[in-house]
Amino acid sequence: MKRTYTTGENDHPITLGVKVKTQGVAHTVVYKANAGEKEVAIAHSNPTDDLGEIKEFVLGKASELKDDYLLIVSTIDLSNLDQTQWDNTTVRYHLNGGASGNQAFEEDMDDTKMTPDGKLIVTKPIKLK
Repeated sequence: MKRTYTTGENDHPITLGVKVKTQGVAHTVVYKANAGEKEVAIAHSNPTDDLGEIKEFVLGKASELKDDYLLIVSTIDLSNLDQTQWDNTTVRYHLNGGASGNQAFEEDMDDTKMTPDGKLIVTKPIKLK
């Protein structure tokens, strides 16, 4: 489900952080685009720790981000776990600095897809307005 975050018109920095809770191996990428443009990867989780988390970072100024959108994709490999542990996975997204203030989003059911080989793909679109 696409969510929205109101940036405002000022030059305040907007920050984003991604937290993944899982016993699987996770990797996350944040993409940003303007309407009609191709997404560009702007942040990656640390590939050496397999946690999938992205520490809070500055996306840009509120006025420059207005009408952009974010696409945050986490791939979580659960294949080495018992299926009873697969439900113990959550992804949270934290935006701050805009007119919406400090706002947290979680993955929605329609953001998730399980592949036959035990990989959970969570895709969260967020419209910046």
